[in-house]
Amino acid sequence: MINGISSSRIVKTKINPEIHKTEDALKLKESCQQFESILWSKLWKDMKQSAMAISGADKERPYKQMEDLSLEMATDDLIESSGGAGLWKMLYDSMISKLAADKEAQEIREANEEAARLDITA
Repeated sequence: MINGISSSRIVKTKINPEIHKTEDALKLKESCQQFESILWSKLWKDMKQSAMAISGADKERPYKQMEDLSLEMATDDLIESSGGAGLWKMLYDSMISKLAADKEAQEIREANEEAARLDITA
């Protein structure tokens, strides 16, 4: 039986699950997915260009823009349908805790302002 590899670098933070449903979290998720898509697209375009340069076929490419567009569309679909390689998820997970902390700090500020306002009027 193969045991999972434990890592001391894994940090588990307690984040309210509701944070993932907020508009900011959804925007963050979409941005992370777009980043991964752009990264894969750029990587594949560069690999294709290198292969074409090695083979000598790089000189005659009248449909280069269409080929690049099809690669971009393929990477978008890959990320959307299968989740890609998971880079977007790692980025999202590393940034969602900051978003949650900012939201919590904002709620505390608002509560303090409300308490101060009530003290003034009382």
